[in-house]
Amino acid sequence: MSGCTGNSSPLVPMAGAYFPFWLICVAAGVVGAVLVRVLFVRLGIDEGLPLRLLVYCAVAAIIGFALAIFVFGR
Repeated sequence: MSGCTGNSSPLVPMAGAYFPFWLICVAAGVVGAVLVRVLFVRLGIDEGLPLRLLVYCAVAAIIGFALAIFVFGR
């Protein structure tokens, strides 16, 4: 259980409670994918996308993974 001690703890204190960092990354990825979709619709790119669901899931994953690496260092 040494992975949950000290600075290597996977929890982030927020609003008086501790949340796993991956939960924050998932939420940020979903919000980011929604914002990217709004941008794509305004630019007219959304109509030309094949497999839209796969594209937006990939965008959410990229945002979540990037946040995990660059902000939380994991």
